[in-house]
Amino acid sequence: MRLLRFARPFVGLALLALVLSLAFAGGRNLRAYLMKPLMDEVLAPAAGTAPEAPTSPWRTLTGDTETERTEAAAPTLEAAPDETVAPGDPAPADDPRRESLRRILLAGIVLIGWIPLAHFGRDYLIQYTLGRVLVDIQQTLCRKLLALPLSFHHSKNRGETLSRVLLDASRAHLALQVVFSDVIQSVLAMGVGLTVLLTISWQLTLITVTLAPVIFVVISLFGRRIQSSARRRQETMGNVTHRLVEILAGIKVIQAFHGEQRESVAFARENQRYFRRNMKVVKNRVLSRSIIEGLNNAIGVGVLLLGALFILDGLWGLTKGDLAAFVTVMFTTYRPTKDLTKGWNQLMDSLPSAQRFFELLDEPPGVSDAEGAIRIGRLRQGIRIRKVSFSYGREPVLRDINLDVQAGEVVAIVGRTGAGKTTLVDLLLRFHDPDTGSIEVDGVDLRRIERSSLLDQTAVVTQEPFLFSGTIGENVRYARPDASPEELERAVRAAHVDEFARTLPEGYETEVGEAGVQLSGGQRQRLTLARALLKDPAILILDEATSSLDAKSERYVQEALESLLSGRTVFVIAHRLSTIRHADKIVVMEDGRVSAVGSHEELVAAGGLYEELVSLQTEA
Repeated sequence: MRLLRFARPFVGLALLALVLSLAFAGGRNLRAYLMKPLMDEVLAPAAGTAPEAPTSPWRTLTGDTETERTEAAAPTLEAAPDETVAPGDPAPADDPRRESLRRILLAGIVLIGWIPLAHFGRDYLIQYTLGRVLVDIQQTLCRKLLALPLSFHHSKNRGETLSRVLLDASRAHLALQVVFSDVIQSVLAMGVGLTVLLTISWQLTLITVTLAPVIFVVISLFGRRIQSSARRRQETMGNVTHRLVEILAGIKVIQAFHGEQRESVAFARENQRYFRRNMKVVKNRVLSRSIIEGLNNAIGVGVLLLGALFILDGLWGLTKGDLAAFVTVMFTTYRPTKDLTKGWNQLMDSLPSAQRFFELLDEPPGVSDAEGAIRIGRLRQGIRIRKVSFSYGREPVLRDINLDVQAGEVVAIVGRTGAGKTTLVDLLLRFHDPDTGSIEVDGVDLRRIERSSLLDQTAVVTQEPFLFSGTIGENVRYARPDASPEELERAVRAAHVDEFARTLPEGYETEVGEAGVQLSGGQRQRLTLARALLKDPAILILDEATSSLDAKSERYVQEALESLLSGRTVFVIAHRLSTIRHADKIVVMEDGRVSAVGSHEELVAAGGLYEELVSLQTEA
């Protein structure tokens, strides 16, 4: 039902497709029904005699009235004995059988155009609707992934997320396709076929329908088995995808340590597990269809034998044409029964994927703006952190943090790995909200500020520079797509990007490759600094922006940083302490707490962790 909500905007097209589906099913059953007049009015009557005027839907369809039949038959009944047509001789030109044959031919010609047109219109509208639905599903999924908090992306492995995004979402869409293309159409076609069968012989129809519950019990039983097996299969597919993502991400390490064989064996193990679970789904699906095939064939043979016995015994006025039309319509209806079985099995196969897809959509979103949240401008007074504690659901990462930062100050944050440095700046960006305590910007609690206005005033430069696939210019403009060429030029010069960009054949239009692989580490980092400069933020966060660079690249980046620091409030997370000696304030963190705050000289004189870290790096 939740999947069907995606089709709600296109309900008009869907209804039109269903009408065309009814027209298609009606045309196919009318085509099968032509067996009745063909047998009763053309082939079965004794040669030279006029068939009785049957009172049937066929007579209404052709417009042949009883009076017309009597008039057409009179010349034949009054013909001279020498004009009697012997069995096997061609019928005379005014033989009523020829008139019936002409009507059958006319109806057949109409159906030749009717059926394919209805088929085309039905399938085109359904595929158009399903295509639009898939676009909406993908857009919804993209918006959800972008809205999910960092804690979700950090706690889930990428393989599992990719499996849900790429595979489960596609199978969820397949469930809708099955509903519209197989299940609903098959039910409509079976309903039309059943109606036609009732008009031919309600007695034979009731005998046939009494066996239908057995078919539906089989479909339901195997459907539950398929759904259960498919759920376990999709979970295994997440492991396969995760293993493949790890191989691609760590290919350099794998080849360096000659681990190709180990990784191949590990991937094969996960792949085999997926294969075994998938074969359980296949086994139940094939077994279900085979049983339904056998039941349908048994019903068909039984109806054929019973009908022949009824005709021989003269029961219920059943004619050869009735039996021929009944069997033909029944086998026309048999095809939708197979499609229904196939569609139901596919639906049960797809539903676990749909459930996993909606589990992702149901993930709680990240932090959201409070009602009445206010917009802020550039930082004027400062940032105040009071008694802030935070955890990711286990042990606290931050404990009772207190810190005051004046506007325009450069604040360095140092400490051992795992001390909570990055988590603290993540709270400043409001990627998370603190469990207790508060963070105020110019006296306003972050939770009362529109997050978009906060991010408008901040920029982040991380240790691992991330670039998008595209050109150098496009990556710098990501901060401000509406920036003028002059503003772009100032930013790239301040970050020393122009020094390497102008040596490239295409300049700023040079493609950087996936994640910037066409550039060196120092060049990528200078590009991220240019991006931050172009944004012109009031608050700048540098998360170990130079720790992975060589000496020459670090010199370029440090010069770019000097251009970036002027007139801004800056938070610098650093392991290389030589880069923060001139910070206005150095904050030392230990085990999630602030253990000391001061200048470089004050902290070295006071001893403790900072003096120890300085000594270690000096000795190194």
